[in-house]
Amino acid sequence: MKILYITQYFLPEICAPSNRAYANVKYFSEKGHKVVVLTEMPNHPKGVIFKGYKRKIFLKEKMENFSVDRVWVFTSVKKNFFTRILFYLSFMFMGFLHTLFNWRKYDIIYVSSPPLFVGVIGIFLKKLFPKTKFVFEVRDLWPKSAVDLVELRNPKMIRLAEKLERKIYNICEKIIVISKYQKNDIIKKGFQPSKIKIIYNGTDIKLLENKIEEPKDLKLKYAKKGTFVALYAGNFGLAQNLETLLTAVQKLEFENVKLLLIGSGPKEKELKQRANSMNLKSIEFVHEIPREKIDEYLFIADCGVIPLRKLSLFWGALPSKLFDYMACGLPILLGIEGEAKDVIEKSKAGICFEPEDSADLAEKIIWMKNHPKERIEMGKRGRKFVEKYYNREKQAKELEKELLKLVEA
Repeated sequence: MKILYITQYFLPEICAPSNRAYANVKYFSEKGHKVVVLTEMPNHPKGVIFKGYKRKIFLKEKMENFSVDRVWVFTSVKKNFFTRILFYLSFMFMGFLHTLFNWRKYDIIYVSSPPLFVGVIGIFLKKLFPKTKFVFEVRDLWPKSAVDLVELRNPKMIRLAEKLERKIYNICEKIIVISKYQKNDIIKKGFQPSKIKIIYNGTDIKLLENKIEEPKDLKLKYAKKGTFVALYAGNFGLAQNLETLLTAVQKLEFENVKLLLIGSGPKEKELKQRANSMNLKSIEFVHEIPREKIDEYLFIADCGVIPLRKLSLFWGALPSKLFDYMACGLPILLGIEGEAKDVIEKSKAGICFEPEDSADLAEKIIWMKNHPKERIEMGKRGRKFVEKYYNREKQAKELEKELLKLVEA
């Protein structure tokens, strides 16, 4: 197959969409498919173009066995509705323009969202090249997520976004979602179940294969003897509600507990200011770590924490960090209702706390701290569970089958 894989976020940007896209593209290219990735000049999450990519409009790169076409996007360190819209629209326009003048007779146009505007590239390309199959991947329901998180408030804008959503779903041949909740939501909008395929999030199960002992330097720096280390690694955004973690740690001031917050995002500055105003000495902020190094930090932690806001929107959330923690044998404290909670209960790889309830989280951290044997068993069960059900390579293979069906049809 010849595949044009369109994703606004891609390596060297560090985020869940980038990791998922890379895993799929890597698998496809290793299987002999010709893949071109259309993406932005890397800038996420700071909104600053990375070194080596500045002052460029278009850039072609070779990465392993596939090609990467990068286009200029509007970026800003200020994150508000206006700058985000310019950011999304600039990629939509520049991505379509670049592809139009560099068309290679693809079999598949694979568009990964959000943002929803990337779907417009797929619509236009499908109109111009009707024989090419258009596949649309939904990682977050949009505009629903933007409305629930109060990022999108204008009624006219909401209606326009909903019309665009339906337009994309109508035109594409296949919709890929990452949870049952998302599939059911799209079915309720009137689309046939046969058009929708679930390809769950997953992880690289090789994360622990070469680990012989703990990284001693990190252990000495962040996890002194007797200290219980809880870890969060991911985006510092509106959805995560990391304030719950700060308040929980404040309640554990005399319990010899340390919280590592690894990553960055739009709420990073606010969180650091809040931790400082609360005089939290047991919290350590660590700037985002490259994917090939993050397992070292997971390895020194005693448990991994995954919070989200208490919204019905997140009943279908299955964060990729859930499976990353499992792959590293890390027991999990989960603050999400719905499908993610079902995974924890089925795998017995951790325990759940009430979303946005810092007192309950503090209580569960102490339970983890006081039950080391149970923690070890949770980690082992999680590792086995993710190997069986959420191996990213197996999921890429399943996606490959879906794409081949479309091309053969």
